[in-house]
Amino acid sequence: MKTSDGVALVLLAALMAVPGEASDFTVVGAIGVLEPEGLETGQTLEEGTALRLAPWGRALVRETAGCELTHVIAGADRHVLAAAGDCTAVAQPGEVAAMVQQGAAFAAPLQTTGQGAGQLIQSLAEEPCVFLKRVSEEGGNSRQCPSGYALRGVRCSGDHCDNKDLMCCPYLDGEPDPSAKEQASRVISDEFPNVFQSKRFISGLACNAAYCDEVLPYSFKSSRLVNTKQCEWSPWHSEQPDQWIDCGPDRLVSGLRCRDDFCGDVGVYCCGARVE
Repeated sequence: MKTSDGVALVLLAALMAVPGEASDFTVVGAIGVLEPEGLETGQTLEEGTALRLAPWGRALVRETAGCELTHVIAGADRHVLAAAGDCTAVAQPGEVAAMVQQGAAFAAPLQTTGQGAGQLIQSLAEEPCVFLKRVSEEGGNSRQCPSGYALRGVRCSGDHCDNKDLMCCPYLDGEPDPSAKEQASRVISDEFPNVFQSKRFISGLACNAAYCDEVLPYSFKSSRLVNTKQCEWSPWHSEQPDQWIDCGPDRLVSGLRCRDDFCGDVGVYCCGARVE
């Protein structure tokens, strides 16, 4: 494997086509696929088809012949489907799951069944939420959910919660929301007022200063989305990379707070969400 920032991670040996053995692919799941337009589960694609995904998009396609591997593709600006040349050169399910939840751009084949791969493939195919590339002041310091999505979960990693992974979930079944408008918010930090709480929901975050000490939530309003005012604060979380602060189904993030040095502990304000 090889990786580079913003470039697809590819198992090269597994993605080399076997000469004379063309294989079609069946779409297992697709979200945020820009080309081919209108890609749906169950659709058949020919080998050599080029996929283009939004940075937050992902696609799962299964070979119909040969190794019958399932290829997981995420955030790729362009990825050409090719059958595996080596049926044993596959990624590990845990590694793929971690890259998806970090919003990484990659492409990797998995065994379709066994060793946790089948369960992961099913969960990714059925998961309506998307994961944004992590927010940090050292790299991409601003991330926003796609239109029609809102923030439901946050995960910390690095010293003082330096890196923040964001989970965005749809409230219009994945359709964009033309009524959504960004609203004014304010920076929170251990040195400033350390709480932002709103009747609106949050669509992303921006980081500034060392260790993402200053955090700016992006608040938005929508004529389609109502805050039920059934709200509660999550417990505090710090640099525990495997733990999501997840508001759960039918709830979204409406506020954010932090404490300790460099805003190292964070909590989110989870509120009920109703679509009208």
